[in-house]
Amino acid sequence: MTNYISLIKTIWKSLPIALVVLLGILLFQWRRERQKVTDFKEIQNAQFQEIEKWKDKEGKSRARAQIAEINARNAKLVMNEELRQLLKKEVGNLRRNLISYSAVKSSTEGEFKAKAKDTIYVVNELKSLPAKQFGIHNPDLDFEGIYVPNLDTLMASYKITHNFDIFYYYKKPGKAPWNLFRRKRAVAEIKFHNHGSQADSLFTVVLERKKGLLKRLLGR
Repeated sequence: MTNYISLIKTIWKSLPIALVVLLGILLFQWRRERQKVTDFKEIQNAQFQEIEKWKDKEGKSRARAQIAEINARNAKLVMNEELRQLLKKEVGNLRRNLISYSAVKSSTEGEFKAKAKDTIYVVNELKSLPAKQFGIHNPDLDFEGIYVPNLDTLMASYKITHNFDIFYYYKKPGKAPWNLFRRKRAVAEIKFHNHGSQADSLFTVVLERKKGLLKRLLGR
């Protein structure tokens, strides 16, 4: 009987510690599940958001969109299968190797005029036909074309320069001073050098990695 009483007393004394440990485990699990939900929302918002577009003083198109900041260990859970397979093929281990990924859809449009030059188009050594030659040369477009009326044919070669810069930085959403107490969000911004280019969509994901013990102790 005494042994049973001692056992009950021991269990009773240990109960608060066990409850604290259980509470800690439940809290840890709850935080992990909440992080998964948050990361999934980040991915969805980044995929279907409306990007901000404008032209700078130079007349070049710019676009800005928020970045999905997700935990590295949740990458396989919240990314769609097609994106996972693409990144796995390119970088291998997502948790260890992937830092960030951007997908940009862009288009180039505009108008141009070209004067024709009379020339001779040689079909072969026995026959030559009158033709019209066109040429456009500017920093964004190189175009050479020949139109042969007798053959009702246009032959052309062209090269479009489609350079752009991508910047990643933190920015408070909204306008100052009304955004004073809002949390800074990671954003991606594109600057197109071609005046006729613009961004149609912009999706960026950045993996947040858990800091090592030494960095956490040093506050880095």
